[in-house]
Amino acid sequence: MLAENFKNILIIKPSAAGDIICALPVLVALRKRFPDAKISWLVSSHLADWINNHPMIDHIIEFDRRRFGYLAHSWSVTKRFMKFLRSLRQAKFDLVIDLQGLFRSGFLAWNTQAPVRIGPAEKRELGWIFYTHRMPEMDHNTHTVDRMHSCIKLFADEEKIGEPEFVVHIPEPARDIIRQRLAAHHITPRKYIAIAPGGTWSSKCWPVDKFTELSKLICSKLELPVVILGGKNERSIAEKMMEKLSNYPVANFTGQTTLPQLLALIDDSTALVSNDSGPMHIAVALNRPVTAIIGPTNPARTGPYNRPKSVVKTSLDCSPCYKRHCPKVEMSELPLCMQDISTETVFDNLTAQL
Repeated sequence: MLAENFKNILIIKPSAAGDIICALPVLVALRKRFPDAKISWLVSSHLADWINNHPMIDHIIEFDRRRFGYLAHSWSVTKRFMKFLRSLRQAKFDLVIDLQGLFRSGFLAWNTQAPVRIGPAEKRELGWIFYTHRMPEMDHNTHTVDRMHSCIKLFADEEKIGEPEFVVHIPEPARDIIRQRLAAHHITPRKYIAIAPGGTWSSKCWPVDKFTELSKLICSKLELPVVILGGKNERSIAEKMMEKLSNYPVANFTGQTTLPQLLALIDDSTALVSNDSGPMHIAVALNRPVTAIIGPTNPARTGPYNRPKSVVKTSLDCSPCYKRHCPKVEMSELPLCMQDISTETVFDNLTAQL
């Protein structure tokens, strides 16, 4: 066990949105274990708003992954990257925890020259070669929250660690804006169902027509309005739904919210229905009811944390396959595992959460 009283700590977790949310318990545990330490977080620039102004974080370090992607093609980008690396060394961190566990993040951890550098035990992309210490090895089916949180075992006795705890910061201006927008649609906070029909993989997405039918059931049987949410990339999905929901109390907020506003929108909902995506993890972190529709992934590893009853999963034996395209269908078709889940099954699970 590491007995040092660390004073200058860096968490490296640049992406993705849901993974950043799942990493928050590590931040909470570190703040409890080292209350006087300065804690910094290295995050991708486009996701910085997830944790910006978080009361437990002293400093945000933005990693411009998109710009640094041109590292080998631009001298100016190369110079900027070298300056970025130099700033990490000059910060003189005494503890760095890499929760990403890839070669790039491991290299950044090594570059800090911190005397203690911790990362995952899994040997992905050779990231492990950059660490001085590794997290405990865990069963393959261990949830990513527990997997990341296990690094705290290196600093404290297991009985003192406690269960993973989420602390999510929602700026009041973001909450005010969302409530004003809801009021414009005659929607009351905590009296609507939020729906997140998108996802980073198309194979994770339940069919749009089924989300549409679910929205109709919610409006007619639960007598609650529906708010569709998501990023700009999900706009086309929401627009297809709205074409068939013009006679129902449905509001489309897709692509119209900042990241803090998205947090507020989910926090103000009665419940969320989501694919395996960032909004699902947000709902769990905010302690909101959630129905998670899971197809090609393993809910034990990446589903809603400690919410097995919130999972609606296919019964097909080929799941989980972790494939971005189902080999059993044509390229333009949705995977069999998502087609297999009925609207009624999802609706029944949602009503059970309320």
